[in-house]
Amino acid sequence: MNKLNFTSKKFKQRFLSINNSIESFFNKIKSFKSNFKKNEIIKNNRVFFGVAAVVILTLSYFLIPTIYDKDVIQAKIENHISKKYNFNLKFNEKVRYALLPKPHFVVNNLSIIKDKKEIGIIKNFKTFIGLGNFFLIDDLEIKNLSLANADFNITSEDLIFFEELLKTEPNENKIIFKKSNIFFKDIDEDLLFLNKFVHSKFYYDSTNLENVLVSKNSIFNIPYKLIIKNNEYKKELFINFNSKKIRLDIDSVTNYSDEIKRGMMDLLFVNKKISLNYEIEKKSLNFSSEDKKTLKGSLDFKPFYLKSYLKYDGISTKDLFKDDSLLVEIIKSEILNNQNLNVNINLVINDITNIDELNNLNLIINLEQGDITFSKSKILWKDDLEIILSDGLLSYDNNEIFLLGKLIINAKNIGDFYKSFQIKKNDRKRINQLELDFVYNFNKNKIMFDNVKIDKKSNEKIDQFIDKHNSNEDKFNNKVNFKNFVNNFFSNYAG
Repeated sequence: MNKLNFTSKKFKQRFLSINNSIESFFNKIKSFKSNFKKNEIIKNNRVFFGVAAVVILTLSYFLIPTIYDKDVIQAKIENHISKKYNFNLKFNEKVRYALLPKPHFVVNNLSIIKDKKEIGIIKNFKTFIGLGNFFLIDDLEIKNLSLANADFNITSEDLIFFEELLKTEPNENKIIFKKSNIFFKDIDEDLLFLNKFVHSKFYYDSTNLENVLVSKNSIFNIPYKLIIKNNEYKKELFINFNSKKIRLDIDSVTNYSDEIKRGMMDLLFVNKKISLNYEIEKKSLNFSSEDKKTLKGSLDFKPFYLKSYLKYDGISTKDLFKDDSLLVEIIKSEILNNQNLNVNINLVINDITNIDELNNLNLIINLEQGDITFSKSKILWKDDLEIILSDGLLSYDNNEIFLLGKLIINAKNIGDFYKSFQIKKNDRKRINQLELDFVYNFNKNKIMFDNVKIDKKSNEKIDQFIDKHNSNEDKFNNKVNFKNFVNNFFSNYAG
C-alpha cells in the first residue's frame, strides 16, 4: 500500500514538472510576441515620423517661393525674357506661384510688347523654375515658358517676333504655345487670315545644333503640321509643311549666307511631285521648276504681286473644287478680297483626268482690287470645239461660290461633235459659233444660261428651252444628263 502511494506521488511530481515546463514555454512565447509588437510599433512610429518630417521639410522647401516679393519675381521674369528672347512683357495682373505639376509662376492676361508695340495678349502665361536653390531669390533659375490661349494681332513687320525665336542662343529651355491664334493683318489692319496654334514648341536641338519649331496648326479650316529648323552654323533654313487633308507636302532648304537667298523646294500635291529652285531678294522672290517649263514665276513683296506660269500634265476638277479643297477654303475665307493683293496666274493643263473629252486648258487667273477673274481662259472639247471664257468672275455670297461669265464656243469640227453625241441627222445644222451667258453654283452643282446666240442670232425655241432648263433647276450630275441636254438643245434649234 505504501509502495502504491509512493508511485502515485512520483507520477504527480513528474506530471507537474512537465506541465510547468510547457506553461513556461508558452509564457515565453507570449512574452516574446508582446515585446515584438512593442518593438514594431516603436519602429513603425519612427519610420512614420521620419517620412512625415521629410515630406514636411520637402513641401516647406518647395513652398519657399510663396514668400518671395512678387514685384522682384516680376522684374526677374521681365529681365530674363527681354535678355534671352528680345521681347518685353506687360503684367496686367499679379504673379502667382503654383507647385503642381511642377514649380512655376503663373500670370493671367499678360501683354507681349515688341518694339514698343503690343502684338499679343496671353490669357495664361507660365514660367517654370529649376529645382535648384530656393532659399535665395537671386539663385532662382527660370526655365521653360508656356503661353496658352494667346491672341496675336500682327502684320508682316511683326513676324520678326517669331523669326527671332528661331535665332535664340543655345539653351535647354522651351517655349510652348497652346490653343493660340495669329490674326494676320495688312497695313490697313484688315484681317488677311487666321492661323490657329493647336500646339507649338520652340527649342534648341543640341545634337544637330539647330533651333527648331514643331507646330500643329489650322488655317482656312485645314489642319497642317509645320517643322522649321534653323542652322546658323550652316546658314540653312529647313521647312516642312504637311497637310493630309489637302494631300500637300512641301520640303524646302534655303541657304541665307549671301544677300540673295537661294534654295530648293520639293512640292508633292495629289501624288504629283515638282521640284523648284528659287531666289529671295529684298523685295521679290523668283522661282522655277528644274526644267524651267513646268512652273515659273515671281512674287513682289511690296505691294503684294504674284505672277506665275504653271503647267500640269493632268489634274482632276474634283481636286480643285471639292468642298474641303484648299482653293474652296481660301475663297470662303475672303482673303482674296483684299485690295492690296494682285495676282496673275497662267495655268496650263494638258488633260482633265476626270472628263475625258476636255484637254489643253489654259486658265488665266487674275486677282485685282478684290475681284477674281478668268477672262480669256480657254479649253478644248476633243479637237472639235474651242471653248473660250471671254468674261469670267468668281463670286462668294451667302456661303455659296458662283462663277458667272460669258462663253464663246467656236466649232472647229462640228460634224465629229455631232457624231460623238449621237445627234439625230435631221438636227445636225451647220454652226460656226455659239455664245451664251451663264451662272454656275459650285455648292449645288447647278448651271443656268441666258442670252444664247447661235452665229450671232437669237432663237425663240432655244430661249424657251433654256428658260425651262433654268426653272426646273436641272443638273448635270452625270454624262447621261449632260448628253440629253445637248441632244435636246440641238433638237429645239433644228425644230
